[in-house]
Amino acid sequence: MNRCFLALAFAGIFQLCSLLNPALAGAWYRTDLSSCMITDIGNQQWKVTFNMNTIVMGNGPAIGSGEFNYLVIKIPAISGNVMSRTNFVWSPVPVKDISLPSGVAVRGTPSIYAPGLVLAPPGSGPLLLVPSAGTKGRVEFTITPTAENKAYPAAVVSVQARNTTGEGVVGNYWFIPNYTTGSCSFGSGSNPPVTPPPVTELMPVDPEFTMNSVEWMLQTTDVGDIPNVTSAGTGYPVTINNVNNNNLCVRYVTAGVASKQYALAVTNSASSQAGRNLFTLPGPDSSQLFYNLQLSNNDGNTAKNFNFPTTGTPNYITLEQKNNYSSDHSEICWTPKINLFKNSSTKEGLHSDTLNFIITPKA
Repeated sequence: MNRCFLALAFAGIFQLCSLLNPALAGAWYRTDLSSCMITDIGNQQWKVTFNMNTIVMGNGPAIGSGEFNYLVIKIPAISGNVMSRTNFVWSPVPVKDISLPSGVAVRGTPSIYAPGLVLAPPGSGPLLLVPSAGTKGRVEFTITPTAENKAYPAAVVSVQARNTTGEGVVGNYWFIPNYTTGSCSFGSGSNPPVTPPPVTELMPVDPEFTMNSVEWMLQTTDVGDIPNVTSAGTGYPVTINNVNNNNLCVRYVTAGVASKQYALAVTNSASSQAGRNLFTLPGPDSSQLFYNLQLSNNDGNTAKNFNFPTTGTPNYITLEQKNNYSSDHSEICWTPKINLFKNSSTKEGLHSDTLNFIITPKA
């Protein structure tokens, strides 16, 4: 009887253990994103938001256990004027104000070989997010591109999930300005779902226009040679002394004028004289001369000439992007031509005026 009792007791223990620890059981996981959005919040910053949810990909006796499951936030670099698909800013990763679910933390240190922020469970254990209340929730962070870090205002959130038998999910969620506005785009390759806008459309560069100050000294002219404003013709083409060294020039940051047009304008008031719009050169004893101004483009492009005073629609032009002044600045110059008119008030003596130029962008 003693031997039978022992055998029955052993069999009962074996049965109990088998029920508590099924042989070959396993489960693995992946993390999905939803409600993806990237928003321009001003001051050259973009806010990224999404919801994350860790789910079971498979379980059962023949399923390998989860080896890893984590996310990586990467910020693309600028390549020329567009977003690079393969290079990312990592030293440091240009993000701030990161908000994560309670069971998720930033792990590791970014490097040239791993240029992103790893989102995984806190601590030093496996990079294995598993389904729980702490791995489900909202993620937020702000991208901070600058001229120094050369970051493009977009984000890639990579999914890395695999089990011990080699099954896995690897891919990217793309956050593209003006495109990612609520839905999430997931793909296994390195190409975004759309062509990202040029960076100059998203982060306009200040052209920083500067204009040289010139003094146009007119050659002494006999009043008798100057036609009256009531006369037909284009006026008296007065010679400007040393004109080649007194061209009107505008310099600007080349990247700042891409895809834009500008017009040169004069803020001085003009008056109508015998059907002509003309500026006034005041002189002694209430004497007046009248004039107009033509600026001829020094590159010979007549479409970039200007006539003042202007009438009608401003002449908007596309500025060259040749870096012909320095490594990042361009310059455009014009040669002035002035035509004079007189009226009954005109007397001999010095006449002078100051013209004020401004540059206006096309709306």
